[in-house]
Amino acid sequence: MAANFTLKNFFKITAGRTKNIKALLLDQSLISGLGNIYVDESLFAAGIRPSRRANGLTRGEIERLYSAIEALIRKAIKYRGTTFNNYRDAQGKKGNFVSKLQVYGRDKERCLKCGNIIKKIKIAGRGTHYCPHCQK
Repeated sequence: MAANFTLKNFFKITAGRTKNIKALLLDQSLISGLGNIYVDESLFAAGIRPSRRANGLTRGEIERLYSAIEALIRKAIKYRGTTFNNYRDAQGKKGNFVSKLQVYGRDKERCLKCGNIIKKIKIAGRGTHYCPHCQK
């Protein structure tokens, strides 16, 4: 993680922003390096619905989301990223994080946590996967 990705800075980024949290996290001018897959997965891990407004999140939710992002990025690095097609890293190996995905790409499948159906909607022009039961 970048040295300036701190909880203090994350609070500043989210404070007073009226855009939904998914769009905010995808905004590379605010936080660089988070893509669609990792945003969906981080929001799921934190239990936050992607359509919620950033300024409507509680302090506890922001702290949970920050921790979820950090943990998810560390785990994704450990598993060499997410490979769907034929991408290979510098060592010629495929990423295996795809096997760890909880919501992304699982539209109409059962949530691994609660058993309800995963939904897919569009937010910020991107396919967005979430569990309506687990994410509030």
